[in-house]
Amino acid sequence: MPNSLPPVSVRLCALAVPLLASLLFAGCTGLPAPTQEHSSFTQSDDGAPLSITRQTTVTSPNMAGLQRELEAALQGIPDNRIAYLPEGLRASLPAANGFAPGQAEILPPLAALLQRATPIFQRHAWAGVRIVCHTDGMGSEMRNLELSFQRAEAVVEYLRQQGVALGRLSADGRGEADPIADNAMREGRDRNRRIEIFLNPR
Repeated sequence: MPNSLPPVSVRLCALAVPLLASLLFAGCTGLPAPTQEHSSFTQSDDGAPLSITRQTTVTSPNMAGLQRELEAALQGIPDNRIAYLPEGLRASLPAANGFAPGQAEILPPLAALLQRATPIFQRHAWAGVRIVCHTDGMGSEMRNLELSFQRAEAVVEYLRQQGVALGRLSADGRGEADPIADNAMREGRDRNRRIEIFLNPR
């Protein structure tokens, strides 16, 4: 007669193999899991496991905490606006003195402003960071569109050098397409030159 395992041992093996496989996989990858899984065993009167119940807990992004930190860091900066959108959070920062006219190199006033926000981006690693730059209406429309892309890429590179992971960053430019003030006035042009930072769960 061939050897056979008792029924209880068979059930224990069937339950243990998937658990061991998942533990080995997690150990090999070395990557943090996006969720936490907890297992509980239900036993019969004779001590044999009858079932395994798994409960998965997903950690939600702390959007409210991110907003509070940004508001505190940018307090006193004129024309900074932070708003909730369906896809996440938008922070609008002034950039009237952020770049030289017609250039994409970041000037010290903008660098100082970004330094206020960078530690917050680093702490909230769950958030993607999309940089969108806007220009005023001076010059040609095509040149302004190109310039806004170049400036957004410069901001992305600055944040990368400050330690924000490149995989979280993206750049976009809108040129003069979305003004928030009258380009006929100097004050309006200053307001239109701005950077919008969109923060959303990845």
